[in-house]
Amino acid sequence: MRAPAWGLMLALAWLAPAAQTLAAGSWVGQAGPVRAVMAERSVASAPMPAPSAVKAGVIEEVRWRYGVPAGKEVQGWLCHPVGCAELASLAGTSRALSGLPATTPLHFRFALAPGQRAAVQVGDLQVIVNYR
Repeated sequence: MRAPAWGLMLALAWLAPAAQTLAAGSWVGQAGPVRAVMAERSVASAPMPAPSAVKAGVIEEVRWRYGVPAGKEVQGWLCHPVGCAELASLAGTSRALSGLPATTPLHFRFALAPGQRAAVQVGDLQVIVNYR
């Protein structure tokens, strides 16, 4: 009788991580380019919604990227309706939005960097949202 019970416990221990993996996922969002024109006022990208297949979950980590022409600088933020996380570089990873609903659209915000005078086209906007 001990052998079947041991086998069942082993099977359950093996399936538990698989169940956690099935509950987690990721989605990719992209938005068209935006034009940052002022340092004092940011401009928002189009919303990047989760695919309709994502029905629930909370954000664990977000990866982002965006591009600007060589020699140009902008201040950037990745935003959820609850708040925004400042982006320190053109690409990176953040847990600043962890725990927020993964089904809610995200968007970028950009403003000219201090000292930048000419408008800057910001493109290649992409996020990868890892959720559980």
